[in-house]
Amino acid sequence: MSFRFSPLAIRASFVVAVVLTSSFSWAHFYELGPSKDEWGLKYDGEVTAASGDKLNVSFTLADQGRLKPIYSISVVAFSDLRSDGGRTYLLNTTFDLKPTQDGKLTGQLQIDNKFADRAMIRILTQTFDGKPQPAGARYYQIPLKKFMKKAPAPSAASFQVPSSIASPPASTATK
Repeated sequence: MSFRFSPLAIRASFVVAVVLTSSFSWAHFYELGPSKDEWGLKYDGEVTAASGDKLNVSFTLADQGRLKPIYSISVVAFSDLRSDGGRTYLLNTTFDLKPTQDGKLTGQLQIDNKFADRAMIRILTQTFDGKPQPAGARYYQIPLKKFMKKAPAPSAASFQVPSSIASPPASTATK
């Protein structure tokens, strides 16, 4: 005896299977938010100009704090909020961190200069206070602007009056 299914039933079961299995692969990240001690993290970073329209981003992690063990550290930038409330990644680049002789982790990468204002360093972990997170990963974000060197303010000696402004005429009044 042979069972035959209609083509519509086969297509419908295929669509249902794809929809149900894709829900398992969606990642859920939860932001940790601000903290007085930045969750015990000890880090340093630097942003410098590179060739062309690029920036070098260096990051050193001295202590993983309450987020130990860190899963990944990346630089992310998102688009503006869409009408449906969502955002898309404009930039998502992960640091390749290497251990140093003094036990720190350090890495460097390059990003386009156009992302400098909206980029964040994202520290992602699957544990918090030593406990695994059953409902998704936790992340802590640090604005990239925090590591940018400020341009020196112009000194009073370097300030010059533009030449397009004429000086007042000499006074011709006599007493």
